[in-house]
Amino acid sequence: MNDSSQKTRTPEPIGGSDAPWKVLLVTSIAAILTGFAAWYFVLAEDWGATLLDRLRGHDTLLGYQIDGPLRIILPAAFMAVMMMLIVVVQRKWFSGTEGTGIPQAIAALKIGSCKERSMMLSLRIAFGKTILLTGALLSGITVGREGPSVHVGACLMQLSSRFVRMPPWLMERGLILAGSAAGIAAAFNTPIAGVIFCFEEVGRTFDKKSVACVIRTVALACAVGVFFMGDYHFYTEANREVALPLGFLSGGDWAGFVAEIRQWIAVPIIGIIGGFLGGWFGRFVVSASAFTGPRLVKHPWITGGVLGLLLALVAVCSFGESYGGGYAQAKQMLVSAHETGAPEAVWYYPIAKAGASFISLVSAIPGGLFDPSLATGAGLGQVTYPLFSDFIAPGIGLPQVMMLFMAAYFAGVVQSPITVFAIMFEMTGAYGMILPLMFAAMIGAMVANRICEPSIYEALARQFLVAKKLEQLAPPEEDD
Repeated sequence: MNDSSQKTRTPEPIGGSDAPWKVLLVTSIAAILTGFAAWYFVLAEDWGATLLDRLRGHDTLLGYQIDGPLRIILPAAFMAVMMMLIVVVQRKWFSGTEGTGIPQAIAALKIGSCKERSMMLSLRIAFGKTILLTGALLSGITVGREGPSVHVGACLMQLSSRFVRMPPWLMERGLILAGSAAGIAAAFNTPIAGVIFCFEEVGRTFDKKSVACVIRTVALACAVGVFFMGDYHFYTEANREVALPLGFLSGGDWAGFVAEIRQWIAVPIIGIIGGFLGGWFGRFVVSASAFTGPRLVKHPWITGGVLGLLLALVAVCSFGESYGGGYAQAKQMLVSAHETGAPEAVWYYPIAKAGASFISLVSAIPGGLFDPSLATGAGLGQVTYPLFSDFIAPGIGLPQVMMLFMAAYFAGVVQSPITVFAIMFEMTGAYGMILPLMFAAMIGAMVANRICEPSIYEALARQFLVAKKLEQLAPPEEDD
């Protein structure tokens, strides 16, 4: 670390920490509030879906039935205007709320416990993130809610240190790790994946001291969602029994064994394709964000307006397939795949969803990429299924192909393979798919790493620090 960073850092206060019960109480309250924030984002997403249906003429809006060209023009125009307004409001009043929020949590860990953390973790930022994401969800912009949940959770946990004196290890890393884990876990009801994600992607190392705080925070945050929504699987239990056969068959039925084991050929192929596409998506987002970032600061009206128009153009050209984060669409495709075994997505669905997600991400408005990435992967599985079932891996089911593509593409985008297969398992309950999901996610991440290095979150965290002129506070990266 250089001299300038040492001079800028604010040393930890001397005097130890408050009683453990006080620390436990305050951090538990912050964890519960994180759960409420994640639950609110679920409600906002539902409100957005309802409003979008009304704007598209599927239901009445204020007693009026929208019909004709207005069914196309009105939702696209509303989304374009909201994109522009969110960009302008963000740049004027809520600096620090840019992007998914996960890069800010990573950046906050990089600079250590110092006063500059308030530029990325504060009550103002948590409030702004909530308001701006609400606008994005209500207007059909293609964003997920997991990144903002992480950011709000990290903000709330960091704010808890204002009420009690925390142990140094909690101040340095533990609070941010716990808030990040709680945000992911509560957003999807995936407590295991939440714990894994905070160490694999946010902290990038296992922090033994923080484990108890992380697990407690995750449990409390998830409990809020379970209380209001039940102990649910994110993508329902429709595909709980889905599996890929692997066991050696007894009785000498070699023909049957070969026919079933051939389905595994799809795993490495899907891993490579998904990782390739996800890696290039991440690389394009990083490059484009470096281009749009300064322009969003200098010309927010113009840049926000242009990006809003592009987003509207994608929506119109795809006949509305790009609207929303993609959760409801992916869920419907998985349920339908279980019930009928036949794909229903149009060929351009994954292109439209990935394109809209790309525009939303480079606009730096609050919103995550988990839901859009998983929806894109589900779409890839739908449109390529005939190729796999007829030629590459005869006998493989549609749900299997979809799950493998979801894992491979998602792992390619975020390059966090452990989180990916864990979250896919918790979202579907498909225990029989754990091994193939592990392989697909591992291959996808390995392929993507050759294309986009560093990973998308790491690169965006660096861009954030540079934009805020805080890069001198972050220690130099060590080679792997």
